[in-house]
Amino acid sequence: MGRSPSAPSPHPQPTAIPSPQPRPAESGIHPAPTPTPSPSPEPSPAPQAAPRRDGHPTGGATPNPHPTVDVRPDAGGWGFSGIDPAQMDAFEKALARAQDTLGTNEPRIRHALEALDLDTSHLAVLRETRQWIADKRPDLRRRHEAVQAVRERWSPGAVPATGLAPFDEGRYARAAGDPDAYAAALALGRTAHSGEIDRTVLAELERRAGDADFATALMHALGATGFRTVLATTGKGTDRAAAQRLQAALGKALAAASPRLDAAWRAELTAKGSEGQHYWLSRALMHGTYDAAFLLDVARKIEAANRVPVLDPLPGVLTALSRVPAAAQDFFAQPGVLDRLMNERRALDDGKALSAALLAATTVFRDHAGSADNPSRGYLSAKLASQVIHLEAQRLDRGRSLRLSPEALSQIFASYIRDVNRVAAAGADAKPGVAGEDHALLPGREDWGARFDREELHAVMKEVFQADPKAFAMVSGAQTIWARMLLGASAAELADGRGSVAFKAAARELGAGFGFITSAAGVATIAAGKELDERQNNAVKIVIALVNSGLSIPQHAGWPIVAGTTSSWTGVIENALETEASTEKAVRKANGTAAEIEFLVHQLAAQSLLDHGLFGSADPPAKTHPWASLSDLRPGDDPRKAPNNFLKEDGTTLLTRAEMLASRDADGNPVAYDAYRRWLYEGLAGKTWSEVEAALSSGYQKGFRKFQ
Repeated sequence: MGRSPSAPSPHPQPTAIPSPQPRPAESGIHPAPTPTPSPSPEPSPAPQAAPRRDGHPTGGATPNPHPTVDVRPDAGGWGFSGIDPAQMDAFEKALARAQDTLGTNEPRIRHALEALDLDTSHLAVLRETRQWIADKRPDLRRRHEAVQAVRERWSPGAVPATGLAPFDEGRYARAAGDPDAYAAALALGRTAHSGEIDRTVLAELERRAGDADFATALMHALGATGFRTVLATTGKGTDRAAAQRLQAALGKALAAASPRLDAAWRAELTAKGSEGQHYWLSRALMHGTYDAAFLLDVARKIEAANRVPVLDPLPGVLTALSRVPAAAQDFFAQPGVLDRLMNERRALDDGKALSAALLAATTVFRDHAGSADNPSRGYLSAKLASQVIHLEAQRLDRGRSLRLSPEALSQIFASYIRDVNRVAAAGADAKPGVAGEDHALLPGREDWGARFDREELHAVMKEVFQADPKAFAMVSGAQTIWARMLLGASAAELADGRGSVAFKAAARELGAGFGFITSAAGVATIAAGKELDERQNNAVKIVIALVNSGLSIPQHAGWPIVAGTTSSWTGVIENALETEASTEKAVRKANGTAAEIEFLVHQLAAQSLLDHGLFGSADPPAKTHPWASLSDLRPGDDPRKAPNNFLKEDGTTLLTRAEMLASRDADGNPVAYDAYRRWLYEGLAGKTWSEVEAALSSGYQKGFRKFQ
């Protein structure tokens, strides 16, 4: 049989076909003897003239009838080859037939040689050749698919529809052989060069932006510099709508790929380029949810490089951070960053992006893990919340406006309502920081709290309430939830036989908390006959709506109060505001703010006692149960159907005051509301309630009086 030819490499280069090489017309791969226009925006070096060699038709010798074609790109050249998809397809099919033929005939040849007792060791080359073909065919198919992806999906009309097509070997390798990523990178390269956005490319990119595999291949094929360049070039163009769509699509693709992009790629992405490149990059960062480590690295580098920018990239960066709270916390925890963003940098977007990022950093994570030396996410949340209020108070002291939005600050107040009450009742904390003591009236551990100076907290809260009336409703709703928590715990102690002393302590704290909040709203004290300004009038309406609907608020929200939960009760209060015109006017005129809220505290306490069965059974009604107090109820009557019934169907849940006032007799009298007050305040609720009421009144009035 003779000597076996050398076996092909088990790991052939992706851009080379080892010997024996097919003729160009058979393989569909052609060397590029003359420069082909590059789809990349970067200029390519001119190709070098090939030297004459023996066996070449122009070499002066007899032409070789089967010249060997080296399809590997010249290392000193420009890295392009040419592919004819039709011939490539035919060649791949021919290889498939050769693979099948080798697989079928090698055993036959082996059997025949063995029958003749001849050496079969050299047949290994047939198996190796068959395996080489099997390994090479997928790459040929991907190359074919890459050219077809360019022609049919990503850039129809940009390259010849038939015949030879230029093929960027380097970009294909960086795309890891992904046909669509290769085609997308070519198309975006043209976009970066021209600034014109192809709607076909845009639609394809939008469709695939969330695919992590495609996105990763695209980022490597395009390169970090190419990514920045296409954003900057198109962002400066006249088609703003298309540019914004492209920013969104590329941002989502970058987010999908972000966990897989290494430090070198990130460094290139944030390297200082032309003026405004970080700004256009930030427009893409506003879209998608990024890997925390990736985003933190990028955000820090952009912030450090753009202290006095012409085009500020920070709003986009902060918007991205607002979607990744862990990265936001680590970003703001870096020394000097929070103070710089709160005081030194301009807020070109009215602080909206900074507000969103800090809201995420302070309210998403709540826990009592870790320590000052080894802080948990919850610890960092509380620390940042304390620092934010302190910095805002300093701005007010210097005659400057608040940096964060009223909505963001009111949500921070709501999330740390326990600390608002603690400071209102017990006095200012020594300095900004984290509070770790558990509440004496509550079982178990409480989340880390934020330390506040009482005067600073009051000043910031007052400014927030003046800027946005809805902020008062949000914080008041949070206070109602906290009240239900404390009163429920106090009722549990009473049910366990430990007396009503807890109610007095709870009422004192709640009175101080409600007094502090209404004082900041300017309605803690209203002199008789005084004309209210519009802000005060709105605040009084919110108090009325809160009292009318407050009993249902804890049913719409849990504890602790974290980001995204405040809307669950602000809607309840807003709905009550819309129907406030039907509220009993006599009630509104007779009661001031303190008395209105005291009514709510009593109702919340009565509900807590009902929850623990302290008024006895509902069926049959115990002597102190509300249904036993209903007038004109005869034996056998269903109390649920009585016109003056002030309980829901379950016999343990009080109606809200608005629901009580809606139940009227033929003369329009609020019979359910009257029956409720008769039961609660005329001795029908029994001795237990009398003790609780005395404790509530003493504690509440003492707490509220500090702010009147």
